[in-house]
Amino acid sequence: MKKWIKRSFHRQLLVCFGVVALLPLLLFGVSLIQTMETKINSDYEKKVTEQAEQIDAGILELFQEFEAVVENINANTRIVEQIGEDDNWSKSKIYLQFYREVTDYREYAQFDLYDKNGKCIYTTAQRSAKRDLPVYWGILKAVEDSKETLVLRRADTNDSNILLYAAGKLMGKDSIPEGYIVISMRAENFEKVLHDKGNSKAEVAIMDPFWRTIYDNGDLQEEQIREELMVGHKLLGVYRAGELLIQPLGESGLYTALSCPSVFSTEVLNSMYSVLIVMLTISVILCVLVASRLGRNMTRPIERMNTAMRTLQEGDLTVRIVSDREDELGQMSRNFNIMANELEQSVQDKVEKQKELNASHIAMMQAQLNPHFLYNTLDTMKWVAKANHIPEIAIMAAGLAKILRTSISKRQFIYLKEELELVNCYVDIQKIRFNDKFSYTVDLQEGLEECVIPKLIIQPIVENSVLHGLKESEEGNIHVRITEQEAVLCIEVTDDGCGAPEERMDAINHRRQEQLVGHIGVSNVDTIIRLTYGEEYGIHMESLTSNAENPTDGQRTEEEGEVHGTKVTLRLPVRYGEA
Repeated sequence: MKKWIKRSFHRQLLVCFGVVALLPLLLFGVSLIQTMETKINSDYEKKVTEQAEQIDAGILELFQEFEAVVENINANTRIVEQIGEDDNWSKSKIYLQFYREVTDYREYAQFDLYDKNGKCIYTTAQRSAKRDLPVYWGILKAVEDSKETLVLRRADTNDSNILLYAAGKLMGKDSIPEGYIVISMRAENFEKVLHDKGNSKAEVAIMDPFWRTIYDNGDLQEEQIREELMVGHKLLGVYRAGELLIQPLGESGLYTALSCPSVFSTEVLNSMYSVLIVMLTISVILCVLVASRLGRNMTRPIERMNTAMRTLQEGDLTVRIVSDREDELGQMSRNFNIMANELEQSVQDKVEKQKELNASHIAMMQAQLNPHFLYNTLDTMKWVAKANHIPEIAIMAAGLAKILRTSISKRQFIYLKEELELVNCYVDIQKIRFNDKFSYTVDLQEGLEECVIPKLIIQPIVENSVLHGLKESEEGNIHVRITEQEAVLCIEVTDDGCGAPEERMDAINHRRQEQLVGHIGVSNVDTIIRLTYGEEYGIHMESLTSNAENPTDGQRTEEEGEVHGTKVTLRLPVRYGEA
């Protein structure tokens, strides 16, 4: 099977699409359904539990308020001690005080005052009829036998639509019962409590300790609850989807049952899995079609590109791929062509630069070993030796030897201090030759002595100042100033000679070497710096003109703007290390 798949690019694409598309879809779909089921059931369980707690809290709060009413009435001695008064005036005052005590809770229950014989004395019911209760059984008997402030009890089915009684004793002097207060709740009273707590739509039931229904606003079946309890199912405080949430109503002895409908039914789950199967089937069909089309569409350009790459690898830089595609494969073909063009151009540029660099080095060596310079130097040494018998000959010979040794050395870079020593040797020779016709000074910024630079790049500039700048002067000055400016080594060679022609300076500044025939020294130095460090470095020449605002000895000796020298600036990066 594995070999069969590897023999076909189309089959490989189909398998890849199947793994990449179908497997994640299957895993994601099943996980999503299960996660949704768990999440929604969990959220709904939390919601139902919070709702049940809110309902319980509301009902318990109402029972606590009823208990507070019983305590307040017991604290009102006038009501308790005069509950059996027959005087209408006294009865009116007692009823008014009783009404004030219960007025805030009349919409939640009916309040009745009974004497110790079970006779209804006062009631908040709108109807005038009063209903007596027996003291030997029922709610009054439960109150009589209880030590609690408030007793709750389910009403009988024939008690005028009353669902729940809450009653308490009225204690007189010497803790003798003088009467009873009975609080009656009907279905509308429970609905009012649920509505005020925001749970009017909840299906809830309230049951007594014997699992008999007191109040039910839905289809909750007490028989079902009893059967569940009889078979041993744990119902209290346990959430079960599709069933009930039953929990005790505080310490009242009652229970609340809240309906918990199932969110995810079997039909819903089957429908979701059916949709997932349809999506998987459609994905299989699409994978087959796309793999077949994409395989044919990718094979041909990949084969052409593979052939072109083999040709390029063999050394043919002229190979190109013809493609009119606009997609990624077309972009790859165009990028291949761009790469081939740049590679071909890079090879050509590298060859040309190497040729130019080699030519510059050869020309520099030829310039350094200028036969005229050697002849004139040796001739000067001969005549000085014959005429004067002085030690200058030794100086010239030593300086010439040092320059020649550096010229033929294989080292391409030397320290700046070594370069200045070579320039000093050259200057010493030329001073002897020209009989100290010029002066030479160096201003070197501290810390730059160990900079590494190409060899013999300052000497040609100084030579140009000596041979061309001072050729028409009886005496002159050459000054070399070396500084660092923002990691750039600036070497300025200044003379106060006749100056260089404008066309020659323009040719050097704009690197037009074809106009510098016979003046290759400065041009070669510029070429070496540019090829070694980059186009942003090199040589710049400019003429120095007189400043009419700064006359010598208080008098104007030169006309303003008159050329009186040349400044050549070499710019190259500051580098340290081994030369």
